[in-house]
Amino acid sequence: MAAEYFPLKKDVRLEYRYKSSEFDGAAKVFVDFLSVAKKPGKTVAQVRMTFELRDTHTDNYSVTRDPKWLTAADGIVVGGRKEFPLPPRKGAQWEESPDSSEIVSLTDKVSVKAGKFKNCMKIVTKLDGGRSGRSVRYYAPGVGYVFEEYDGGDKVCEMELVAVGKVPPAPPSKKKSE
Repeated sequence: MAAEYFPLKKDVRLEYRYKSSEFDGAAKVFVDFLSVAKKPGKTVAQVRMTFELRDTHTDNYSVTRDPKWLTAADGIVVGGRKEFPLPPRKGAQWEESPDSSEIVSLTDKVSVKAGKFKNCMKIVTKLDGGRSGRSVRYYAPGVGYVFEEYDGGDKVCEMELVAVGKVPPAPPSKKKSE
């Protein structure tokens, strides 16, 4: 069976450290998989992303796996994108104008705060055909998105997985006292 480079599992929380030339310091980003539903011909995960720096903001979006693609409707470093074609294979290339991406390896080793991972998928994206920079991202089998370096010339950022856990329970709702 092929490695699952972006598992869609309910109640999983991925915590990232996000550094960017757009702000000072490092932000914390939490990606919570709130639900996973199998639909005809696809699986859809509802995701909540919480970004914490000086303040906190939250976005909800979906991640979809169909027979041909794993696609995120939003994301941390950039908006929505085709993460990778299915099944992943070395040498696979695709265009999302004006960018072009390629799976360059399925055997990379990556060491991040969350751990050491082997047999990672490495994707290189040429931004605007390489004229605006590039992005290199890694996905670990059974874990998902673990590291990305993005250099778009006017924006440079790095995303690193620091922990994998469970989505915390929602705080109890406050009842009005009478």
